[in-house]
Amino acid sequence: MAHFGSARRAIIGLLAALAAGGAAALQPQDPAKAPAQGGFWIGADPAPAGTIAWQLLQSTKTVQKADKKFGPVFPKEVKDLDKQQVKLYGFMMPLDQAKKQKRFLLSAFPPHCSFCLTGGPESLVEVLADVPIDFTFEPIVVAGRMAVLDNDVVYYRLTSATPAKP
Repeated sequence: MAHFGSARRAIIGLLAALAAGGAAALQPQDPAKAPAQGGFWIGADPAPAGTIAWQLLQSTKTVQKADKKFGPVFPKEVKDLDKQQVKLYGFMMPLDQAKKQKRFLLSAFPPHCSFCLTGGPESLVEVLADVPIDFTFEPIVVAGRMAVLDNDVVYYRLTSATPAKP
């Protein structure tokens, strides 16, 4: 029986070492390949210049408010984006099965499961496009008018959105 316990400890140790090594393998060793300004990895390429950094949107905190509901607390820099024309760089998460999307979520992270959200509300932007945009698995840049929402299911909405060049 003692042999089984030591084998189990060895397996657990091996799994822990593999997990640590696997996590380290995901991190680039070259500082020039640091995380993209968008907060996600797209090879070694940073998010395009002129786009809002996801780290800024993700600085919003979700807290329990006096009415016992949960909601956002936006930093001043995020509040300043309200009603501004912006460009965002991210991954399309369609909300219907159409080839072209007029309403979808833009995510800081690539979707990995059709049933899973890739982040919290601070990592998603609801996009309402004037003209439908072709669905793609590749990252996209969209431009539009940003809304910072205090009392909604989503924290951010981009209206009058159009595809944009980086």
